Amino acid sequence: MYPNTYGANAYSQASKNVSPLKAIIMLYEGAIRLINDAKKAHDAQDFEARFIAIDKASKIIIGLQGQLDFENGGDVSPMLHEFYDSLFMRMMQANSRNPEAVFEDVLTSLRTMKETWITVAEQIGDSSQSGGGVKGEPNDFSASNGENISPSNASFSV
Repeated sequence: MYPNTYGANAYSQASKNVSPLKAIIMLYEGAIRLINDAKKAHDAQDFEARFIAIDKASKIIIGLQGQLDFENGGDVSPMLHEFYDSLFMRMMQANSRNPEAVFEDVLTSLRTMKETWITVAEQIGDSSQSGGGVKGEPNDFSASNGENISPSNASFSV
């Protein structure tokens, strides 16, 4: 990986205006939009625009990865670190070969993780999340591997 001020700055700026969970969700939405832009650019054979969109989406992912809190994140931080590494590598493949399948794979992963973060926000009562939140005590949620994880273990440094 390489240093990424774009993604870190995006997270930092977003988290000043909204809750950290909402900032994460917004960054996933931005990455999804950029990958869709890259798909459209590829279809139009605008390879420079495809590269730029993939590069920006990759920087968002690296920025999210750079905000992981390994001291307080429990088992979640290493899992997210691996997820972000894998996602970054797949994004780089979209610039080199058979991007259609890669685009769909990346979009599926991004959408699934975004929905997971929305669920976490709802369960801990993050009122800044659209649709409001569930008030009360934080609940555990199930990770994709079936393991229950407390939202407090999904820590990010802000």
